[in-house]
Amino acid sequence: MQTNIFHSFHFSFEEVQPAFEEIQSVLKSANSDAGYWVDSIIQKIMPLLTGNNGIMGGYILRKAEEVHLNTGAQIKGYMKGAEYLALFVCTAGKIFTDLLSRYNHEGNYLEAFIADTIGSLTVEKAMDKIQAILALEMQVEGLRITNRYSPGYCNWALSGQRELFNQMGELPIAISLTESCLMLPIKSVSGIIGVGANIRKRPYSCQICKNTDCTYRRLIQENDSAY
Repeated sequence: MQTNIFHSFHFSFEEVQPAFEEIQSVLKSANSDAGYWVDSIIQKIMPLLTGNNGIMGGYILRKAEEVHLNTGAQIKGYMKGAEYLALFVCTAGKIFTDLLSRYNHEGNYLEAFIADTIGSLTVEKAMDKIQAILALEMQVEGLRITNRYSPGYCNWALSGQRELFNQMGELPIAISLTESCLMLPIKSVSGIIGVGANIRKRPYSCQICKNTDCTYRRLIQENDSAY
């Protein structure tokens, strides 16, 4: 097992693009009256993203006792028994920053909202792939992994980004942190994954999370209502 080395990955948009139905599900759960306009704008935006090769991310494995993060009690509980922590970052690429800037400048706010949603789903799908690779690599070592957790979610303060980036050190991929703890490019994620022989992969506990705007909360609620 290689620790303290950043493992990086690159993806094309075609490898990680969200399905049309996934995008519809998130957007229509946020605005059930969007209907025809949502579908037509999705169809307009998706071809603009074809060929986007700026999707990249990765993780660095460190011994758990060497990592000092104020994640809060909820995530600390999820990390119980972790021998290592995988500190990760991932971005959907600068293309989303440019696209959102253009749409907002033009006053096309619905297009901006939809592009933002596609970017969020894209970066999460890229991170799903990275997490799956991590799980397989750890399985060879006889270890398991937890779910992933990010600053700004599960009651971990967004300001925790500073500590997290400090712990990762200089990154070999183009993701930076602003003074307000937002990442650039804007459609990026960061966080931690616990690794150990005796940890459990717990489901996300959206019912006790204070973030009411979370993409996953909307998806989980919609899926629950389908049964």
